[in-house]
Amino acid sequence: MVRRLFVAQLMANKKTFVKFGLVADLQYADIEDGYNWNRTRKRYYRSALGLLKKAMKDWKQNDVKLVLQLGDLIDGFCKRTEEPKICLNRIVDIFDEEQWPVLHVVGNHELYNFSKDSLYKSRLFKSLPPTNKAYYTWQPCDGLKICVLNIYEISALGERDDSARYKIVKSFLDERNPNENKNDPSGLKSVDRRFVRFSGAMSKQQLEWLTKELTLAEEQKQNVIVIGHNPVYSPVTDGQCLCWNYTDVLEVLSECHSSVVCYISGHSHESGYAVDLNGIHHITMPGVIEYPDSYAVGNLLEDTLVIQGRGEMFDVVCPLRFKLNC
Repeated sequence: MVRRLFVAQLMANKKTFVKFGLVADLQYADIEDGYNWNRTRKRYYRSALGLLKKAMKDWKQNDVKLVLQLGDLIDGFCKRTEEPKICLNRIVDIFDEEQWPVLHVVGNHELYNFSKDSLYKSRLFKSLPPTNKAYYTWQPCDGLKICVLNIYEISALGERDDSARYKIVKSFLDERNPNENKNDPSGLKSVDRRFVRFSGAMSKQQLEWLTKELTLAEEQKQNVIVIGHNPVYSPVTDGQCLCWNYTDVLEVLSECHSSVVCYISGHSHESGYAVDLNGIHHITMPGVIEYPDSYAVGNLLEDTLVIQGRGEMFDVVCPLRFKLNC
């Protein structure tokens, strides 16, 4: 995190090649505002539509070329009040008012409303093949690749209770979380608090895909931004927000770190930031659901990624691995 005056000076002296918007945890639902589960923070459900429009106006003024939407676009309450597809369409329609590519991430709240199969075939992933698993890459310019992860590929969410996949995950959680309510991390310590029902994991196949994409980026001298709903580095979040196999993800990022600039996530609703031993910047964005008007503009300069925060989102300066020449 850096002082905004320094960021402004840095931006004034260098050419910007690509700009993009970032937002996390909008959690729209057509209900009155409420509070989080322990009633310590207000939640702005219906207000998400207006908050997204305000962010988009800012992004348009900054001439962004794409948007990174970090998951939990809609809230679990949608299913209780109306057909989830109607709820999802209402907020996606706002994104579609502009022609920007929007890179959507799977969050836990999408899977409170949809099965995995139906979500993967929804408007969020319309540009992907019908057989997609909601992890993919996007290349805004020659020197940059964005890897979008699906942290919930393996999870209890979005599965039928009588399915083999659900039973495997249920057994996994039963062995690690003794609480009757598997959303409750009580009694679990430190990073073991991640063994809750509202989290998930990447499959072996997805980890192999990520390794392949990062290795290729190293060979082609591409900078990589990795995004996923959940944090994968414990210093930037509470243990309960980490994905189940975060150590496997970190191992892949570590092995291929010479191309990775940063890993950006949401889920926690609280902001977090740290740089790991391989120089990868781990950024957790605050959730709009609890911190309205908190989003960001990413600026790719020749040798630097500058993230300019709004609201409770801070500014970040990340050196690129390779110079851009878009």
